[in-house]
Amino acid sequence: MSREDRTEAPTPKRLEEAKKRGQVAKSVEISNAAILLVTFGVLSIIGGQLITELAVFMRDFFSRSLLQGDFSPGSVSKGALDVFMATAKMVWPIMAASVIAGITVNLAQVGFMFSVESITPRFSRVNPIEGLNRIFSKRALMELLKSCLKVVVIGFYGYITLRDMYPVLLATSYMEPANVGFQISGLMVNLGLRIGGLLAVIAIMDYYYQRKEYMDNLKMTKEEIREELRQTEGDPMLRARVRARQRQIAIYRMMHEVPKADVIVTNPIHLAVALKYDIEVMGAPRVIAKGARLMADKIREKAKEHNIPIVEDKPLAQALYKAVEIGEEIPSNLYKAVAELLAYVYHLNEARDGSKSKEWGRP
Repeated sequence: MSREDRTEAPTPKRLEEAKKRGQVAKSVEISNAAILLVTFGVLSIIGGQLITELAVFMRDFFSRSLLQGDFSPGSVSKGALDVFMATAKMVWPIMAASVIAGITVNLAQVGFMFSVESITPRFSRVNPIEGLNRIFSKRALMELLKSCLKVVVIGFYGYITLRDMYPVLLATSYMEPANVGFQISGLMVNLGLRIGGLLAVIAIMDYYYQRKEYMDNLKMTKEEIREELRQTEGDPMLRARVRARQRQIAIYRMMHEVPKADVIVTNPIHLAVALKYDIEVMGAPRVIAKGARLMADKIREKAKEHNIPIVEDKPLAQALYKAVEIGEEIPSNLYKAVAELLAYVYHLNEARDGSKSKEWGRP
């Protein structure tokens, strides 16, 4: 299927399936830029202290070694371990900050994700033809262009920065050895932060490209969307038949309740609402059936068959039809109007002969 046919945005189900396979929109450049910025950011804060501690340690270490004059293998091994432990103690904040930055950026991009499928061996990964397709694909070309862009831009930017620092670097030949380390480290930290900022700009552009390509690759055809809908919600025709059957059952139940009504309120021909009130079990009169147009005609016919009073009251019929659902009690703002209607119907019931129903108008 050609890519031109895929015109529809991916559904949440398709995105979730892609995530389970380990396919997510992610830019490695953002992680690299964040780690670089955090590393040099921490160095800019504690770099001076680290250089001082390292100088003190090395001075004490070599002074102690020269005074003892013991260069046996055991002594050298102990000295190397001391140097390693001292170095680890000094650099662990930088390493910890870098690890935390890398994890945080990855979680921000894709969230917590564990996919076994992404590491499952597949033949396509070792298939030479598939490998050639990946090498000469659009994605590989973009990665090559991105790498060339990073080398050119960062190299040129680094050159300009070092060129501006050239007089300072020359001046270090006249400085005290203790100050040279501070000066060089400051220049390197400054260069690292600038390059990190430039990488961050490239990373943001790369992320938007990766996101766009990811969404384009997951686009669906109209047929795929219809098929997914059938799988998740069932066949549309079957759902339509089920809904039609449910409506028929609801209408049958509603019409079965009409003979139990005390009165039918009409519009007179557009609406019909059936009311019932049982003082022993109801807190207020209840709408047990209602309908418009054809359904209203059926409700009136059913009422005539069972001698249920039919009263025309346009405002009340409209208010009941709009405000009250079937099976609900009427709201308090309609108590007075419905009470007057029921009183009127009860009065008429006393006077009618009960042989057949008739339609009354409100006086």
